[in-house]
Amino acid sequence: MGRESESTVPGVPRAASPSTGKMKVFAAALPFLIVATAFGAQVQALHEPAVAIRPHETSIHLQGFHRPSDCCTQYTPRKIRCGFMEDYYETSSGCSQPGVIFLTKKGQRVCANPFDLGVQNCVRSLKSN
Repeated sequence: MGRESESTVPGVPRAASPSTGKMKVFAAALPFLIVATAFGAQVQALHEPAVAIRPHETSIHLQGFHRPSDCCTQYTPRKIRCGFMEDYYETSSGCSQPGVIFLTKKGQRVCANPFDLGVQNCVRSLKSN
């Protein structure tokens, strides 16, 4: 009559505690995470030679999927000085706005407006080289 205890009637399962449910989710997710990690390492190893050839092209062309870092959220306000540019690539159609990403000779990336006449001239110049 004092303290009520949980019923342990034979044939009636006990209610699962909240922590048991969390463990089931974790146990189900763990194999998936292990496989995803192993697969990711293999994909990275496959692309290392391509990145060594073209280190600036870490865009969708090599990795097969769209990443936010392949998009331009804003364009440089400065005039593009093509003499400082080594290469370029266009952003993905999955981006919110079009863009051209230039790689400078110092290895920096610069986002530019593809409709700007100076950007178009620089792209043409880099294509011809």
